[in-house]
Amino acid sequence: MMGPNVATGLFMPPNPPLTRVRMLTGLARMTGLASLFVWDHFQEFYPSALWERDFTWTFDKPSSPHESFDYQTLLGALAAHAGRLQLGVGVTEPIRRHPVLIAQAVLTLAHLTKRAPILGLGSGERMNTQPYGLSFAHTVDRLEEALQIVRRCVTSQGPISFEGKHFRLDHAIIYLQPPGRIPQIWLAAHGPRMLALTGRYADGWLPMLPATPTPQQYAAKLAQIRDAARAAGRILRPSTQRWWLRSWSRPRQKRHARCLTADWCGTGR
Repeated sequence: MMGPNVATGLFMPPNPPLTRVRMLTGLARMTGLASLFVWDHFQEFYPSALWERDFTWTFDKPSSPHESFDYQTLLGALAAHAGRLQLGVGVTEPIRRHPVLIAQAVLTLAHLTKRAPILGLGSGERMNTQPYGLSFAHTVDRLEEALQIVRRCVTSQGPISFEGKHFRLDHAIIYLQPPGRIPQIWLAAHGPRMLALTGRYADGWLPMLPATPTPQQYAAKLAQIRDAARAAGRILRPSTQRWWLRSWSRPRQKRHARCLTADWCGTGR
């Protein structure tokens, strides 16, 4: 019996310089990787005080760990260099960005790429919202409404009306349609409610290794997603799971380190 197919992709920090981002995209394409993801942050998890030579060989470019490109603009720029790579964001959220804007951006990306892009969504992080005057309350409620809106934007044409607590649309127009490549919606989910939303609304699942550290936990959470999908009358395809794994290495020379392409990699399919 043949085992499941496994596709490997690259999670790439969306940090300057652009020349390095393009180089990593080219290497991912030449080495036959299946996908390339960037994330959507204003700031990173680690403090600026650690950003020095003893911590990372990239400390001088960028000059700060919090120096990040906008993911939408960056993926659009990389599309011309991506070839058959499946481009995606992992993840953005509907706190800083309106769901219609998120949908329009991923529909635009579908016109620029050869494969359907992946829109990774999550409930957000406090560090990327509260310091900027944005509320971090009821994030899962907000995400559920956004999922419904984004789904309608990428799969239907015509005016959209929606009445929710966080978002309201009154015959809103978004006529941009995908060119035969419908963007996929993936959800970063770990708790019971988020796993249920994945089954009801998403095309795929993006679990993080720290929150899903063992195959047994992975299987249990995947079962919850499938149960929710069946309850909603949906059947998830076999190729709807990823696992984010941290790739560790210890190159002997600095020049070897600069040639490494794997930082975050996702497996599954």
